[in-house]
Amino acid sequence: MASFLQNLKNFFTAPAYSSTSNFITFNIQCNRCGEEITVNVRRSSDISRIYEEEEGPAGSAFLLRKEILGKKCNNLIYLTAYFGENYNLISSEISGGKIIEHK
Repeated sequence: MASFLQNLKNFFTAPAYSSTSNFITFNIQCNRCGEEITVNVRRSSDISRIYEEEEGPAGSAFLLRKEILGKKCNNLIYLTAYFGENYNLISSEISGGKIIEHK
């Protein structure tokens, strides 16, 4: 039983970041209040595979659509990002904020 609970804890706990991490991190800054928000995107569940070649820029294999809400104000930030096969960022669009850093 302890092994099951440990596995469950590991699933919901973000690990220390490394190049083999299951997470992609975006640091976003709100346009309204200037708050810096760290967004952790899980590769296995938050990102969708693109099956139609007509959606997204050339070379894109994965799509992320995320709505981000900070703690300081009620400004909703919309992030759309396209990734290649190796989860390298190909292009991104954001409204209500700006991307400070992407890991």
